[in-house]
Amino acid sequence: MQNSWASLRDATSSLLKGAGTAAQVATYVGRSVKRQLTASSRGLCLVCNNLQPYHHENTRQVAMAATSSAGAQKTITMLTLENISTRDLLDAREPDPTIGLPKRHCRYCRLLCDIFDAFFIDEYMSWITETLNKMPISVGLMVCEGKPLVVNCWGFTYDRHTLFPRVDLELYPDPTAALVSSPTFGNIPTMDPTGHRAETVASDACFEFIRECVAQCCIEHQDCQSQPRDTSFVPTRLLYIGKDNDDLRIRMGIPATENIRWAALSHCWGGGAPFKLLQGNLQALLEKVEISDLPPTFCDGIRVSRELGLQHIWIDSLCIIQDNKMDWEIEASRMGMVYSQAFVVVCGASSPNPQTPFLGPREPEWLPKQFNLQIEDGQSLPIIARQRHLLAAPLEQGLLEPPYTGAWATLKRVGPLYSRGWCFQETFLAQRTIHFAPGAIIFECKTHRRSEDQLPPYPLLRTGTLGEEPPDAEKWRMTVKAYTQRQLTFASDKLPAIAGAASKTPQAQRTKYLAGMWQESLLLDLLWQVMPGATHKALTYPDESGRVVPSWSWASIDRGVTWNPLQKPELLSELVTAHVNVDGQNPYGTVAGGKLTIRGRVKQCFVETSRHKNEQWVYYRNPQKNTTSKKLHFRADGQLMSQVGSSVSSNVPCIRRARGQEWEEDVHGQAIFLCIGRTPWLNYNYVGLVLSWSSSPDFPGCMERIGNITNVPSDWYDGGEWATVNMV
Repeated sequence: MQNSWASLRDATSSLLKGAGTAAQVATYVGRSVKRQLTASSRGLCLVCNNLQPYHHENTRQVAMAATSSAGAQKTITMLTLENISTRDLLDAREPDPTIGLPKRHCRYCRLLCDIFDAFFIDEYMSWITETLNKMPISVGLMVCEGKPLVVNCWGFTYDRHTLFPRVDLELYPDPTAALVSSPTFGNIPTMDPTGHRAETVASDACFEFIRECVAQCCIEHQDCQSQPRDTSFVPTRLLYIGKDNDDLRIRMGIPATENIRWAALSHCWGGGAPFKLLQGNLQALLEKVEISDLPPTFCDGIRVSRELGLQHIWIDSLCIIQDNKMDWEIEASRMGMVYSQAFVVVCGASSPNPQTPFLGPREPEWLPKQFNLQIEDGQSLPIIARQRHLLAAPLEQGLLEPPYTGAWATLKRVGPLYSRGWCFQETFLAQRTIHFAPGAIIFECKTHRRSEDQLPPYPLLRTGTLGEEPPDAEKWRMTVKAYTQRQLTFASDKLPAIAGAASKTPQAQRTKYLAGMWQESLLLDLLWQVMPGATHKALTYPDESGRVVPSWSWASIDRGVTWNPLQKPELLSELVTAHVNVDGQNPYGTVAGGKLTIRGRVKQCFVETSRHKNEQWVYYRNPQKNTTSKKLHFRADGQLMSQVGSSVSSNVPCIRRARGQEWEEDVHGQAIFLCIGRTPWLNYNYVGLVLSWSSSPDFPGCMERIGNITNVPSDWYDGGEWATVNMV
């Protein structure tokens, strides 16, 4: 009876929601039809909405959160337009050969075309050519009262590590020109002024900005003052910088009673070999470090630290003995404390290597460009456009940009350092960071983010400000998603480079760490999948000196990983045992193999791949009826290849590890579906892993992961059998 009442309640709720949704849809459609019918008479462009947020079916009135306890909420109008065709934009400028006039009249679309010409035509790529060749490029607009207008440019640049690379431009009126307010209907786009961006990073104004930000954080930010600080921790070694270059030397064994503050430098090695601390020069560097031996990036970090009144800085290559494996492992395990307890992290984001300074003239591509918008009576309005240093968060978030949101895990910063895996945790753990990004200097703490070219109010970064804070397991998955989109030079660094972040999570105090995942949430953690677009390539790291990350860990993959959002998942399998072999001194570092034993329902199935479509399918056979099930798409963990299984007579698929070879053959082989759980939607959608027999003679009878699958019909589960599976 209780279940019947619950079913009736759920059905009634669905009907009410459906009725409300129908009313909303009717209202939305009515507004859309009205806009299209009256656009011509009002001079309104159906493509760009005259770069204004008003009178569109997607227009939203949003109450912006106050930035302080004394502040009041302010209701503003905003509009987000997505997937605007660049072909439609070009029609406003390209002439129709039959009449010699543009196919469409819109001065605002022409302005966007002129801006794209200046930013996206070079010797490598042209947005016009891409448009004419029908390549997948598009434009989005984020129009909001009180802010610069943001233009999202999808596919305008090439990034081999991103499926759909995005660049954001921001448009604002020339501050030196007479400002004209934006009426509800008029000739002026909705865009407001913003701050100045310095042409030279090492200017007095830039250093004053840095000092002001740090002072404000230390004095006014209660959240930052309440952050836990371990006064007993001091790094093993620090570079003493004093007040001038004659003071430079390495210090060891600094007593905690000195209560010193230090900066930590986050920099990109860039494949080079910066000046290093070695066993052979340790004694000499304890006495003196010559400034002439240090690369420009190190010198810049020292200068910034001195400007803030600090006398110590931690630099990895100078504070870890680089030719001592044990010292490296011990110090790598302490990096979480080094960066989380540092007074400030100096992030040389614009520098690709130690030889390139980050204090100096800004690259021309980051300087603003001026354009003229033609308005009525032959007048023109000067408009400034420049590239944003950070991809814009959704407008709906207003001034709130906290960690552990979808935008936080996916929106990329621009700069060489932000593509490097080792540098992720250095700013992730920091109490406060000064980013010397290519586009601007950005100060970031636990309260807000503020850039030199921005006017207040500043985005708030407090966790949980957008609603209920996600659980610890979801936070970790978002952290891994953000981290794995970065690159590493060595496969063996995959786990050590995030070890500091792992050691600082709440899970580290209560459960076992297993090759990048946590035992308490392991079954759901196993449902990671590679990001789209590269399953035709070998993504699994090659074996290195016997160090093998198990196939069930995301750390075995040289590709960004993500997790499908599962609504109220119900686990249908059981973790029996879990073990990894840690290789070295760091419990969160490199592993040399690992094994899981899981009990659950499995279904014998077959895998097929198509090299032409870059797709993978699974299906099963019903021998009694001599039929096959519907083929289901699944996400493979990179390119598959065929092998002769040692424990089965037919071919079985396995993951290709060799690089530089793509799609030698299509694969058709036997595999297993292991059900992990289900979600309560419709007739239930089952989720799990696609497994194959291990190709290693060291693990007879064990299974290896080859992919992830969701939306599996119930017949796969119902027709399966309970089994205990060993995964390596």
